[in-house]
Amino acid sequence: MIPLSKKIAFVSASAIVIILVVLIALPTFTAQSGTSHAPSVAAGSTGKLQVITSFRPITLLVEPVAGDYADVTQLLPPGAEPHEYEPTPGDAVTLAKGKVLFYDGPFMEPWVENIAGSANPDIVRAPFIDSIPPAALAQMKTEYPDFPNTDQDPHLWLSPQLAEYYVPYIANQLSAADPANASGYQKNAAAFETRLKKLDTDYSLGLTNCTTRTFLTSHAFLDYQAAAYNLTALSISGLSPDAEPSVQQMASILKEAKADNVQGVLAETDEVQALSQSIATELNLPLYPYSTMEILPGGSPQPGDNDYVTIMENNLQQMRQALKCQ
Repeated sequence: MIPLSKKIAFVSASAIVIILVVLIALPTFTAQSGTSHAPSVAAGSTGKLQVITSFRPITLLVEPVAGDYADVTQLLPPGAEPHEYEPTPGDAVTLAKGKVLFYDGPFMEPWVENIAGSANPDIVRAPFIDSIPPAALAQMKTEYPDFPNTDQDPHLWLSPQLAEYYVPYIANQLSAADPANASGYQKNAAAFETRLKKLDTDYSLGLTNCTTRTFLTSHAFLDYQAAAYNLTALSISGLSPDAEPSVQQMASILKEAKADNVQGVLAETDEVQALSQSIATELNLPLYPYSTMEILPGGSPQPGDNDYVTIMENNLQQMRQALKCQ
């Protein structure tokens, strides 16, 4: 989700000072001290490689590669939204003990690089965007004129094709940080890549024979996926889920949706769905939930809740219904 305001563009200097004071004064403080997102294992306590992830989609891509060889600790607690998250002293302590930090990128989590630089200047930073070769990005932009600007749209993980770039990158970063288990990371990555290639094939085949190739959302979060599978994504409010479109914008998009034979509206499950519902009602179309995986749910996880491929397969079924695919 893209925030409306610029509430949290960076961690303030005073906040960083407070965090550093805590680091100096409380060296034994761990995330087990009562914070709402205490990891199951305190970072650094097992002797394994300590890997830090920013938020849920990144965690779901890193964990299958890390396997049992590393401890993976996610910074964001249940219910937290990545853009407007305010790091805690406990996060600084966790980062101080980490060796590798995986995250989406500076646009999605501007706070990550600020706190990482203060708490642990030596931690290896591994953003998703760095895994995609510039030549590959250039080719995608050539093949799909509406390919998103990666400096503005952070939803890279929602394209199975882009996820395939990130997995070997993850394995290489882990292998470099923990050479003794390099073969294990590479083996895990190969197995995960096989699942991702099947997922990509499922999307390609599943989105072949459809009544329409245009879908509608309240805001733009599926443009990478649209580019990958030759679809057209229409959105009312652009990248911001909280924007209030003008009457003219609404009228223009609704007119285009009717002209392009839109059959359904896809709504991000974690967003406020008032706008999505009003669009669906105005066009007399069904509303289909789509999980971006951005927010970690509270409570006990259900089967498949922590599996990237399973979640994306479920999303594919929602997409197929929205496009009326055979």
